[in-house]
Amino acid sequence: MNAAKVSAQTTFYKTTSMCPTCERLVPGEVVGTPHGVFLVRECPDHGPFEGLVCSDLAWYESLPRFDVPPVKPKSPLRKTEHGCPNDCGLCTAHRQIAGTAAIEISNRCDASCPVCIADNQKTFELSVDEVSAMVDDLVRAQGTIDVLAISGGEPAIHPDLFAILRAVSRPEVQRIALNSNGLRMAHDDGFLDELARFDKVYVTLHYDGAGAKALRGVDPQVQERAVERLGAWKIPMVPVVLAAQGINDLALGTIVPSLLRRPSVKSVIVSTMAFAGSGGATFQGDPRTRLTIPGALDCIEAGSGGALRKRDFIPLPMPNPLCAAIGYFLVDQGELTGLIGLGDLDEVIECTKNTNFVTQDEDLERLLRSAVDRLYASEALDAPRILGKFRGLLDRLFPEATVAMEPSRRRSIVEEQVKTVYLMQLMDAWTFDTKRLSKCSCQHLLPGGSVIPSCSYYAYHRKRDPRFAADLTPPRLRAPTNSPSPSIGRGTM
Repeated sequence: MNAAKVSAQTTFYKTTSMCPTCERLVPGEVVGTPHGVFLVRECPDHGPFEGLVCSDLAWYESLPRFDVPPVKPKSPLRKTEHGCPNDCGLCTAHRQIAGTAAIEISNRCDASCPVCIADNQKTFELSVDEVSAMVDDLVRAQGTIDVLAISGGEPAIHPDLFAILRAVSRPEVQRIALNSNGLRMAHDDGFLDELARFDKVYVTLHYDGAGAKALRGVDPQVQERAVERLGAWKIPMVPVVLAAQGINDLALGTIVPSLLRRPSVKSVIVSTMAFAGSGGATFQGDPRTRLTIPGALDCIEAGSGGALRKRDFIPLPMPNPLCAAIGYFLVDQGELTGLIGLGDLDEVIECTKNTNFVTQDEDLERLLRSAVDRLYASEALDAPRILGKFRGLLDRLFPEATVAMEPSRRRSIVEEQVKTVYLMQLMDAWTFDTKRLSKCSCQHLLPGGSVIPSCSYYAYHRKRDPRFAADLTPPRLRAPTNSPSPSIGRGTM
């Protein structure tokens, strides 16, 4: 469908959503308009609601190309009886294994962020044995884990953190992401000394640049000090930039390139604001005009002066492609060269499908050599210069056949020069969509073996988790408004 043909409203599909006020599950529709794509629904008690899911209709209509066949979980724990999300565990209807498996090892935190999507009530800390058992269960179910995210709360203050990291540093786990606000890393030398011993661990560090004071409970100077100290200790890091419309979205084009140019930064994550959790559910902003992935890409391109372009990114072909996007960049002497636009798109999709990384040596080599071939054929004035950069990287990665190279060394070379930018768009009560959930590849592991799609946990299941509160009555997230959406009139359903 051409965007120009959408005159008023086109229904893409029906789903189950929820009321943002009372959290009642209600029928919903995903509809396209000239102003974007919205999830609309009506609560019998609180009236109609609409939440923006994609600000760029053309981007949304390109998504089916990236919706690759999933890898279905082999051992679902629940039968499909009541429907999504009430059968979660995972149930037999879930279509995708976990690419990222997250464990909240406590709900204690030493910061108070106004945008927090967690619920830090200081009521539990998981033991080493509990965490290890959860990883055991998932490894039995799917064999390997691309990324195991150790989260919270603030995991850096868990008294048994390093014992937990030792327990989960196993061959089946490719990478371990320690999700941190950086407060402890900004001052504790001994903590960094110990953390540097773990070769699979990298820190996903909260870092929001200009406007951070409005978003985080950590001073931006402290965040910067944490980045510098992690670099000094040679601990790999992935800064996580929370992006909110009207606060720091226009600064993304400065923040992202500057982070990519830092040697200790292995990739950058931009996560758009989700109106969920103890802070995010009531945070300022309008869920009907929020920042979405294509809008964030527009900001990155404009703010970077074209150093990073929207066409350098594609929807990530692992989860529902609406949920994430990825770009690969060659970094050489501070210059950033987008790789996706240099390769054949179908080949890029094939090499990146159902994984967070291009992990197979043959896939990586094919992508890079495809880029070289296209540069040879290019008439662009700077093609020979860029070609020289690729030749050097290929020589380092794939030396003569007689020279053996450990996969860990090849990965280290790649992370020095080929860096990724991920964009993530988490769901909340305003965009809750069980059809998207069915292909969620970011999943929360819970004690007892349950596995729940992370967005479902943030928006729905956490409030029903007995570890958090005795009173599990769903909170009032936000009062309904009678003001019309800028794109959809009231009473659309």
